[in-house]
Amino acid sequence: MGERVVITGLGVVSGAGRGKDAFFKSCSDGASGIRKCTLFPTDGLTTEFFGEVTGDLPPLAVKPTGESRVRALMRIALEETLRDSGLDSATIGGYGPDAWLCFGTLVAIIDGIASWAAGEGELEHVNDYLSWLRALSGVKGGTWVSSAACAAGTTAAGMAFEFIRNGLCRLCVVGGADPLTTAAAVGFHTLKSLSGGVCNPWDEARDGINIGEGAAFFIFEELESARARGAHLYGEVLGCGLANDAYHITAPDPEGVAVVHAMREAIREAGVSPEDVDHINGHGTGTVANDQMEINAINALFGPAKKPCVTSTKAITGHCMGASGAIELAALLLAIENQVYMPLPNLGRPIDAGGKLDSRPRACEIRYALSNSFAFAGNIASILVGRVAE
Repeated sequence: MGERVVITGLGVVSGAGRGKDAFFKSCSDGASGIRKCTLFPTDGLTTEFFGEVTGDLPPLAVKPTGESRVRALMRIALEETLRDSGLDSATIGGYGPDAWLCFGTLVAIIDGIASWAAGEGELEHVNDYLSWLRALSGVKGGTWVSSAACAAGTTAAGMAFEFIRNGLCRLCVVGGADPLTTAAAVGFHTLKSLSGGVCNPWDEARDGINIGEGAAFFIFEELESARARGAHLYGEVLGCGLANDAYHITAPDPEGVAVVHAMREAIREAGVSPEDVDHINGHGTGTVANDQMEINAINALFGPAKKPCVTSTKAITGHCMGASGAIELAALLLAIENQVYMPLPNLGRPIDAGGKLDSRPRACEIRYALSNSFAFAGNIASILVGRVAE
């Protein structure tokens, strides 16, 4: 079995709220943070609605005079995580090589390269972000980064689980972050994947995604170490599954065979059965192809007997690219802690779903729950978390 891995600190910033309390209220109330964009002109795009973080954040300046927007998002989420965990950079530094960093991102790198190629500013490599994050968190041990597109955040969390479980380290600072960028907006417009309004995952009238931005960080650590220091336990990480459908560079395999494999592997690694899973925070982008594929996979794995509750917090935050898996894991942990279902606010006519979809907030018993992330190039990641058992 290896070491048991728990999550003891959580910090999040998104269009649905800055800080875990505001974020949880928006998600549990079904209050969408998708709004008209103020960061860049939307003339010529399919939509003007994005999951933009509001407040005193740097703009998308090509040559920022101070802290860049993506660094501000990361700093806000990571500082909350450290406070929430009862740790600080000095304490984490004291772990020496036993504290690692696992991080997922995508769009920040793409936009930096696009600006640099246009002769507008300096190229900031992902290593610059990582060095800065290591210094801010106090990590002295190994660093692992995922650029698995929109599965990056979940992949980073899954790898952190495996590292601790197999004794490579005792603690991981885990997270994902991406800002809104013109590169992502134009790219998804070109792919005809943007919603004309506000996205409605798993609805018959769904027409695409809204791009969001944000960051979420966590402290993953050994259960016994966490209990010894009296840490708050949000949940236990029990299994993860990674796969690639090798189907198409942007389109998903309609049957979702690799998605079934990833979910089944996460469940198998946890030592439970599909009937034990109460809840799924799905990838649920709101595109015609992705949503039907994911429901096909859920139907195939769970069959006609038990139907887990299914949601997608992208209806609240938008699709936050490489940060989405981390932000959605934060939502799932808060749902488990509070035993609530986070509703789909724009759900009108749900498609034939293998799980229970709802537009209304309500109580929901959650013992075990999955978070799914899919991405271009066929990348698939699924992680299983649950309440901490004695």
